[in-house]
Order: sequence, then C-alpha cells, then structure tokens
Amino acid sequence: MTKICIYCKNTRESDFAGREHVLPQSFGKFGSDTPTLHCVCDLCNAYFSKELDQLFARETIEGVTRYRKGILSRESRPQEAMQFSLEENEENGEFGGALIKGVDGKTGQLLGPISQVQVFNIKNKKYEKFPKEKIKDIKLTDDEHGKPGERKLKIFAPSEEEHDAVLEELKKAGISYKEGKRFQPEFVKKIEVGENVKLPVTVEGRIDKVRKRALAKILLNFAAFYLGKDEVLKKEWDKIREFVRFDGDTIKGRVSTEPFWNGQETENIRFASDSYNLRLENQNANVVGVIQLFNLFTYEFILVENYSLPPEKEVAYRFTPGQKPIIGVKMNKKL
Repeated sequence: MTKICIYCKNTRESDFAGREHVLPQSFGKFGSDTPTLHCVCDLCNAYFSKELDQLFARETIEGVTRYRKGILSRESRPQEAMQFSLEENEENGEFGGALIKGVDGKTGQLLGPISQVQVFNIKNKKYEKFPKEKIKDIKLTDDEHGKPGERKLKIFAPSEEEHDAVLEELKKAGISYKEGKRFQPEFVKKIEVGENVKLPVTVEGRIDKVRKRALAKILLNFAAFYLGKDEVLKKEWDKIREFVRFDGDTIKGRVSTEPFWNGQETENIRFASDSYNLRLENQNANVVGVIQLFNLFTYEFILVENYSLPPEKEVAYRFTPGQKPIIGVKMNKKL
C-alpha cells in the first residue's frame, strides 16, 4: 500500500521511517495505548517538532502547567513569550508585581527575578514593567506618566550590581530616577540560605496564530487516528491542512473557560485534572474540533466548513499520562 502524508501529500517511501504522536510526547505517554501515526512523513514530523510542538510545550499556559504536574523538560531556559510576575501580597511586600524569569523546565521551580524598572501609569493606575534590556525602548509621556520630577519609578534587582546596571540603562535612556532605599525581597534572602520557597505567581501568555496551529495539529492528528487517514485526506480538509502545515488562512475558532464535559462540571465548579480532552463533532453543518488540557482553557475550531461526519464517527477521548485513553459517550440528556 502506498504511503501518503496527510499534511503535504508526500508519497516517497523512504520518508516514513518515524512516527508522529497524536499528542506531543512532551505532554506524556499513555502506555501501550499511546496513539501514533504512520501517515505523517518525516519532513513534516521534524517541522512540527521544531516550529509548533516545542513552542507549545514551553511557551503556553498548558506547557508551563505540565511542569507543575511533574512532566519535566531537558532544558532550564526561561520562557520568552510569557510574562511571570509575583502576586501583590503582604509576603512579597514592595516586590509584589515584580517580573520573574519563568519556570525551570528541568525542576519545575521558579527562576529568579528579572532586573527591571516599573513606571506608574497615572491613567490606568498601574505600573508598567520593563526588563533591563528594554529600558532603551521606554517612551514616557506627561499624559500617561506625569511630568518629569513627578513620575513614580521603582527598580527591582536581585543584587546591588544589577541595581546599578538598571540605573545605568535609565541614564542612557535619559530617564531621571531619584534613588531611594534599596531593598531585597524576603524570598530572595530565603533562597540564598537554601530554603524552599513557594510563591503565588501570575502568568500571562498569548494565543496567537502559531499556538492555534499547534492545537489544530493535535486535533487533525486525532482525526487521522480515530477517523482514518482516508477521511482527512479528502479535499474538504484542505483548509485545516494548509493552516497547520503551511501557515495558511486562519481557521475560525474560539477559546473559553467553559467545561469540556457537560456532566457534573459547570463553569464555576471545575475539577483538578491531569487529563487532556479531545472531541470531534458536527455543529451547524461544520466539523468542529474541541481540545482542553489540564482542565484549563477549552479551545474550539471549525476544522471543516459545510461538511458533516456520519453521526457514528463523532468521537471524544480523555487522555491521562500513564493511563489507557478513555472514550467519551455522547448523551442525549445531561446527567
């Protein structure tokens, strides 16, 4: 039987030595029931690993959450496209709201604070945060930050040397700063003496096109595994194929905090879960793919427009690392 790639339609026999995991390996395996595909060529597999899977595993809320669940990485490098800041509470004191580097993928522990300056915005009553490297790009205005001499600035740095380095960058940028009492947060002192420290952190990320493509790829893989490659090779699936593999036109979708399963869960009552939930169903004469990881956000995408699956092919599964996948059953009424 001739092999054909469901993404690029490659048919060269020598390009199918490896396997594509339906869910990226970085999120765990499911024993002998780990779903894999032999209908994705090695070229597409390598492209996905570098351009989509690694970013999704490291630079998303879901990717960072896997560290907390004990699914660690081989790298310690900080996240570049996410922002981590300490919650503003009594324990963190003046250091509340300060930016930190992120999470160490090897250990799941927080990395240290970033050398930074914060400038108070008098319009929204919030501090704007700038790492040392971006001080040169700061644009202060009287309208948003007050007049020179009246502006409120705060410097946060993990050491005296870094504090001086921030001052030097402010000087280069022509931004005046009235030096006050330097301080170091209590948690840094604890780290220096080797104590374990737990801190509440606010994490901010973004859902851009490349992250949508990474999610849509998982759903297309899921469709190929459970519906068969012949189904997803149909021309009706070309738009989602082009979107995932070749950065084609964006597909329609939405993100919400709604529960994935419509049983005991509600929008206000959610359960701690290590699972990944996926389903394919017909909605308004379209094929819709839905995915949720770690009981966080629920992402819905129109995979195929003006097309429907046979009702018996609508499918849902729950994947929990280390366990056999569980099939979902479509109910005619709520439990």
